[in-house]
Amino acid sequence: MTGLADDGDSGGWAIARRYEMLVDLADRFRDLEEPDAIAYAAAEMLGQRLGVSRAGYGTIDKAAETIRIERDWNAAGVESIAGVLHFRDYGSYVDDLKAGRTVVVADAERDPRTAATAASLKAISAQSFVNMPVTERGGFVALLFLNNATARPWSEDELELIRDVAGRTRNAVARREAEQALRRNEARLRFLDTLASATAQARDADQVMAITTQALGEQLGVSDCAYADVEPDEDMLNIRGDWHAADAASIVGRYSLASFGGLAVASLKGGHPLVVDDVAQLGPEGAKAFLDIGARATICMPFLKEGRLTALMAINDAKPRRWTADELGLLREVTERSWAHIERARAEAALRASEGRLRLAVEGARIGTWDWDLGKMRGNWSARTCEIMGVANGEDLTPDQRLRLIHPDDRERVSEIIRKLIKSGEEFSTEYRIVRPDGVVRWIASRGVVQRDADGRALRTTGIVRDVTHRREAQEGLRALNETLEQQVAERTAERDRMWRLSGDLMLVVGRRWDIRAVNPALGALLGYEPAEVLGHRFTRFVHPDERDVVVARAIRAAATGPLRDFVARLRAKDGSWRRFAWTAAPGEGEAYVIGRDVTEEVERREELERAQDALRQAQKMESLGQLTGGVAHDFNNLLTPIIGSLDLLRRSQGASDREQRLIGAALESAERARTLVQRLLAFARRQPLRPGPVDLGALIHGMSNLIASTSGPQIKVSVDVAGDLPPALADANQLEMAILNLSVNARDAMPAGGRLTLAASSEAIGPGHRSELPPGRYVRLAVADSGEGMDDETMARAIEPFFSTKGIGKGTGLGLSMVHGLTSQLGGAMLLSSKPGLGTLVELFLPIAGSPAAAADKRATPSTGGAAGVVLLVDDEILVRAATRELLCDLGYQVVEAQSGDEALDYLADNRVDFVVTDHLMPGMSGTDLVRTIQALHPAVKTLIVSGYAELEGISPDLPRLAKPFRQEELAASLAALG
Repeated sequence: MTGLADDGDSGGWAIARRYEMLVDLADRFRDLEEPDAIAYAAAEMLGQRLGVSRAGYGTIDKAAETIRIERDWNAAGVESIAGVLHFRDYGSYVDDLKAGRTVVVADAERDPRTAATAASLKAISAQSFVNMPVTERGGFVALLFLNNATARPWSEDELELIRDVAGRTRNAVARREAEQALRRNEARLRFLDTLASATAQARDADQVMAITTQALGEQLGVSDCAYADVEPDEDMLNIRGDWHAADAASIVGRYSLASFGGLAVASLKGGHPLVVDDVAQLGPEGAKAFLDIGARATICMPFLKEGRLTALMAINDAKPRRWTADELGLLREVTERSWAHIERARAEAALRASEGRLRLAVEGARIGTWDWDLGKMRGNWSARTCEIMGVANGEDLTPDQRLRLIHPDDRERVSEIIRKLIKSGEEFSTEYRIVRPDGVVRWIASRGVVQRDADGRALRTTGIVRDVTHRREAQEGLRALNETLEQQVAERTAERDRMWRLSGDLMLVVGRRWDIRAVNPALGALLGYEPAEVLGHRFTRFVHPDERDVVVARAIRAAATGPLRDFVARLRAKDGSWRRFAWTAAPGEGEAYVIGRDVTEEVERREELERAQDALRQAQKMESLGQLTGGVAHDFNNLLTPIIGSLDLLRRSQGASDREQRLIGAALESAERARTLVQRLLAFARRQPLRPGPVDLGALIHGMSNLIASTSGPQIKVSVDVAGDLPPALADANQLEMAILNLSVNARDAMPAGGRLTLAASSEAIGPGHRSELPPGRYVRLAVADSGEGMDDETMARAIEPFFSTKGIGKGTGLGLSMVHGLTSQLGGAMLLSSKPGLGTLVELFLPIAGSPAAAADKRATPSTGGAAGVVLLVDDEILVRAATRELLCDLGYQVVEAQSGDEALDYLADNRVDFVVTDHLMPGMSGTDLVRTIQALHPAVKTLIVSGYAELEGISPDLPRLAKPFRQEELAASLAALG
């Protein structure tokens, strides 16, 4: 069946079928977590529904004009095209896709966009195709495609369905990707928080990097994580420390960057990360250096300072690995934070060193001095001051010489400070920059006092000067780092705000009195409330009554003192339904922070799995019981064969008295009942020999109705309801008659005071999810209903168990329903049982529909016994079976020669002529089938018949004549006569 509707379907029916598929698709999406699985499910359902060769979903790189297909659905015999494909290789229709237009090609050879590339399209089973673009915010982001190996038209209904599926698939994929991205982001933030806490206590760069490499290596599951300083030549690098897995060696050492290949040099010096999934891509020369350190895949993250490569961090894996964007992003973020932390640690260390040097300068007279005569406007600098200023001579300096050394941006400020100093006479202190004659800019700190005469006039100024360049640079670096830290704190706060807003889990802030103080937007999606409807209300108001005491007594109180994880409680949704949540809570200052994950569907799936496991255990128990009964029945057949054969001969003898004939008849009747019991056992075990073929079920029921009515009695009214257009059922007519008779007898016994027995037959369509668990399609339904006592659930659960009966001792074998169930299962159908105490019982048999019409009933007469002629070679390893069969054959008029194995029979045939060979199937050495095949090849004129137990018939080729044990003389005669 292909397309949206069969011939003759109305437009409404097509819409209904499309809606049904979209509902099924939504159901499938709910059970899938991975975006690739969602895309494949959509492709599979759409491909099967429309009967095409291939269906798939892929993401688009619009600039590169490529599509990436992770997984596609393909019909039988069609190869997958998963991977990256270039649109231009298959025609010019990509221009339509980029414009947002759907591309529909009925025949690639006739469409001008694909005529030139039709051979390429046919090579991938896409002579006809539909490409449905998926746009997002005006951009072409994904594509749903259907391919057919041959040319075909595409109807508007099909295109509408494809469009619906494309949109829904994109929404589902985007939703799952967002959920996964959120989870990954949460894990990333937790990792970064943990790493930040660990490195905050580190005092030097090496300790920071040791903590970082171990945490990052274990987080990403790589073989090695290392950091290296790059020497000024930007080639030699020193790996100062690394973390490596237990099965990997350390790579600490000195290496040449050039030995890792040109790509590594260009990428890292350019400030770009080197990302290699398999170092074999670098060629023999570039790969060798990586292989020497045990790396088959790597990401190297550079750190440039003032445009120069100064350091790098790398993660390596011992086997090829496809690095993800998340892994690259995490390494980039960790590297940036680590370098910032290292720079801060180094800056702090530099500041401490600078302060130490200053102390040593004071202690060792490393502080420069200066002195200015304000009357002469001449000054002198000490040797240390000259060293600081970068001049050779500090004698007899003029104010202009001093002013020229001050940085142009600081001259006005310093001059104003000096004027105020002289005027006020106060002690002063300032810092400013100087530009030494060699062009080097330095920071100096100057401090001085004014000396006055008795009249208060300023005579001179004296003071000290220190080079504070290192301290100022360290302070500037620290200030910059502090600004970066503030930015990081702000970003982390923003990330947490985004988590609060975007999380799919329910987040609450609960006060001491269990009042809800804050709730995130997930409340609406999960429970249907607006925030205003829950804020201020007690949390316990929404908790299920059965769990309220547990939540109050344990969970919330425990959360007030410490973290609490994974307690489960149900909340009432706005529509009155109950949703099950797994809760995590942690205490705050007078509050509890609570997160709830909706696990309703998860719990339902677990309960459904438990029910399926119970059903599996029941099926395994029934299968084991069936194997046991099948084996017992087979052995019983061999025992019954000589019994029935001998009794049959005695019944036909002329010398027996009337009393002896009655005894023989009773014994034969009991043997026949035993034979029937064996048939039921084999039916239950699904090993009975079936001859399935087309059966006119209506004719069969009508033919049996009088027999059923007569055996049911006058108090039970038998009615027949057979549909007029009933197709033939695929079944064994004889076994089906026995099944109907068994069900009718059960119905009669369930109505001791009388009632109604209804036999009905109709054709019924079964869809997905039907309680019979049969594949969707049309089946013939046979129903036997009574208005009797009915059964309770416990009795009905055991009804098909072998030997279970409610009729009392001696009133039934308990195999009736077991036989019917086994028969329908063996035919590829199913039996359903419905019953209620006091309302009666309904048994439904669903049988496959035959592929050909039912044949007319065989009216041939049973061959008469006696008068047969010919020589029969009888082969059987069982002495009793062989003896009984010989007597039957002799009574029929045949001459009988016996053999107890296939080899013995072949030896006899080599020198003697016979007309028939009657052989058992399972014998020591050569089987009956092998014997017959050998006889057909060596003695084609000899007619053969295989006689065997029911359980063995499955191993006999259907083209060979066969007779099932036990058998009556007339059955044996008929089988031999049928050989011609």
